[in-house]
Amino acid sequence: MAGYKSREFYGLLVGLVSFLLVWAPAPAFLAALAALCYGMARELEKALNEPGLAYGSVLSLAAFLVAPPLGLTVAALTALYEGYRRWRLERFFKSFFLNFYPPFFLSYLYPVYEDGLLLVLLAAVFAQDVAAYYAGRRLGRRPLFPKLSPKKTVEGFLAGLTAGTAAGLLLLQAEPAAALKLVAVLTVAVAGDYFKSFIKRQLGLKDFSNLLGEHGGLTDRFDALTFAAPVFYLLFGS
Repeated sequence: MAGYKSREFYGLLVGLVSFLLVWAPAPAFLAALAALCYGMARELEKALNEPGLAYGSVLSLAAFLVAPPLGLTVAALTALYEGYRRWRLERFFKSFFLNFYPPFFLSYLYPVYEDGLLLVLLAAVFAQDVAAYYAGRRLGRRPLFPKLSPKKTVEGFLAGLTAGTAAGLLLLQAEPAAALKLVAVLTVAVAGDYFKSFIKRQLGLKDFSNLLGEHGGLTDRFDALTFAAPVFYLLFGS
């Protein structure tokens, strides 16, 4: 019961803060985005046992917000600097990963916010997450990708797609045809969860941190949202 309370408490807290940012002024939203980016990068540098790499994540985020090619250039140059400074190819690749993964995906949340569609994206992804978790616990029988996440099931995946699509359609007030776009976005969101899970399994980790209790760390909690953001903007943005 304590685990449930912890998960539900932190889930409500994260949801409340996230939804409040929908109506926040742009400077506050960008500050929160930068804090999330840096927090995820700090968790990743610790998991990869490469301290001192997270500093470039916010700079890369700013560059990606200007233009994706500029962001890639900044990430590559930062990786070159770190690789040269320590003279290790492994540090070069880890630096590039840290300065690409959170900054690139998170950068697309800003144009979604500017278009006034952040509420739709948040509601769809969070509804998917909640429905998949509880339906999976109660109805789940068939594992989806057991090597990556043994507790996630086909039944939970389908329940999540249904709930997330319904939430998105309700807020968009869109024609049913938009459901196909939402299914694509939410499928990518699930892929983001498995992307993170693959890294954790390879590193032998349960979570990237315990910052959010049963939800793990920032990287654990926002994995689906970050992956979904670019595709959502591509399909629904201006």
